[in-house]
Amino acid sequence: MMGVFIFASIVGQVGTVIENRNAVRLEFERHVDHAKKYMREHKVPKDIQQTIIRWYDHTWSSGHMKGRGDVNTLGLLPAKLRTELALHVNLDTLKRVTFFQECPPEFLHELVLKMRFIIITPGDLVIRKGQIAREMFIISDGLLEVTGVNGDVLATLETGDFFGEIGILNLSGTSNKRTADVRSVGYSELFTLTKEDILGLLIDYPQAEKVLHDEGKKRLDRMKNNQQHLQASELTSGAASGSNNIKRSRERLDY
Repeated sequence: MMGVFIFASIVGQVGTVIENRNAVRLEFERHVDHAKKYMREHKVPKDIQQTIIRWYDHTWSSGHMKGRGDVNTLGLLPAKLRTELALHVNLDTLKRVTFFQECPPEFLHELVLKMRFIIITPGDLVIRKGQIAREMFIISDGLLEVTGVNGDVLATLETGDFFGEIGILNLSGTSNKRTADVRSVGYSELFTLTKEDILGLLIDYPQAEKVLHDEGKKRLDRMKNNQQHLQASELTSGAASGSNNIKRSRERLDY
């Protein structure tokens, strides 16, 4: 008799799991159907419709529609629990960003709550040259290319890299406009931190402000030195090789 009860309990648990999965899938399909209806009603071009549907498919297959996305989507959680969850899930990603490694832990614990997760579709521009810099990016997964005026690939950025940090710090001698295009090669998963969020936190953390400004100035000096070296090399020996261009571009770290 005990075996019957155990079997029934297992069956019940399996049924609950399946029911929950079906509920999540139905909710996902509701979002997709709504998007399709919206695009039909507004006569959105077919190629854009297909791109959006592929984004939904990728998001589902990668698990981000099933609870693996941004911790800030868990809106019902109390702030304390959401903080603990964010620290567990995303703090290691933030600590790998060399730009923040010398910042005090308290600053990072607040900054990790500001991270927003986004998925970029293949071929899409993450930033465009000339745009106002309003956020920086951390690559969680994917491959991106930095491209020049003629579409030449200046550098590749991959998982663990970050970009756009200099333009959001309001450093003297810098422009707040992007200096190149950055395009996603395939699907890319990024975390963003906005200029408003970072500068807002720095008001309460003057030590972190000094660390970031000092690091930013060092990177800016390296960027200027690399550009001067590149110009000198081109004058003396013609255009640099592709591999050297890529190496120098990666050292700029400011797009």
